[in-house]
Amino acid sequence: MVCNLLRGRSELEGRATCAMVPAWEFSHEPEKKRSPCPPFIAFESEQHLSACDALIVEPAFISLDLAMTAPDRSNSSDSVPPAAHHVGIDVSKASLEIALIRSEEDDFASKTVSNTEDGFDELLNWIETQADVRLEENPEQVHVCLEASGDYQRPAARFLQKSGLTVSIVNPLRTSAYAESQLNRSKTDKVDARLLARFCRREEPSPWEPAPSEQKSLKEMTRGLEQLKKERDRLKNQIRQSENPTVTSSLGSVLESINEQIDQLEDQVDKHVESTDTLARNRNLLETIPGVGSTTAALVLAELGDHERFESARQAAAYAGLTPSHHESGSSVHRKPRLSKVGNSRLRRALYFPAIAALRCNAAVEALGDRLAERGKEKMVIIGAAMRKLLHICYGVLKNQSSFDPSLHPGT
Repeated sequence: MVCNLLRGRSELEGRATCAMVPAWEFSHEPEKKRSPCPPFIAFESEQHLSACDALIVEPAFISLDLAMTAPDRSNSSDSVPPAAHHVGIDVSKASLEIALIRSEEDDFASKTVSNTEDGFDELLNWIETQADVRLEENPEQVHVCLEASGDYQRPAARFLQKSGLTVSIVNPLRTSAYAESQLNRSKTDKVDARLLARFCRREEPSPWEPAPSEQKSLKEMTRGLEQLKKERDRLKNQIRQSENPTVTSSLGSVLESINEQIDQLEDQVDKHVESTDTLARNRNLLETIPGVGSTTAALVLAELGDHERFESARQAAAYAGLTPSHHESGSSVHRKPRLSKVGNSRLRRALYFPAIAALRCNAAVEALGDRLAERGKEKMVIIGAAMRKLLHICYGVLKNQSSFDPSLHPGT
């Protein structure tokens, strides 16, 4: 129960579990006057960054594509030049439906290949023939767009990216909204591939970069560990409810085996982090933050990925779905702002209980919680703000490669 963790401030109704982050609402007050540093305490600055700069709420679209890649930066100086040919690929477990739209034309060429290594070679040869481009010399002339499809898209994306083509993996929410804006009346693999090609040409989504092998391995291990813990909890519940000794004994044996697997995998996670200089250094930095232990640090490193792909802590918060979502229209629609939750749910879950602990032992987070409590904010509002604050601090120490310093945070 988490109620004991917030004693001295207010009692928390123990309805949350590790597997689910409950819903809460951010309270909202109308903005009266824009001062150089407005007192919007719930969204304070990240470490080593100015408090005023962090108060600007990041646009909502940033969190959408960040689940797979960095946000679009079509106006930035480091954006890729526009491609002459755009390819959309609708991915399934067994096949790839391809649509190529030529430059300054609206006619499509379509093809279906298998989602295998042989199919990838066939795909590359077909693109080269249809686009009339020598990909060995000018691979940047082709921009390929795929939808995130439960990792079925990653082998093809890695193959095309290694071949030099510009590859983007986009959030299905974006392409679904784009399809609705186009008033699409049908949904087939062929239609979806053409939609992705048009989306690629119009929006020019940012290039996807595969994670380093050590980062990929860490994410797979932490997610596997999460699944084992869920199975452990499920078995414990079954054992409590079972009245048959035979069933209880069988489930107990399985539970014992799963506990052994959890211990082994936790050891492997520690060894993997220690064997990689960058991961070991970053985990040590995160552990200097009160409320963040080795397990949370490994989860943050696994799910946050390369912190350099975020331009600010606000973007990192948007990636985790910890930014507010406003719903207002005219004079009659004024809903309470809520957490958007459009982002990495695993990262939110990883920060929930550490945020509760930080409200007691982290001076920066505790000061934030005290100020919000004095303003009459609800318990879950305080925890949501603490989660965002804690992620800002994590980003700050990783960005600056320096240990946590509470003196850099106002009110401590």
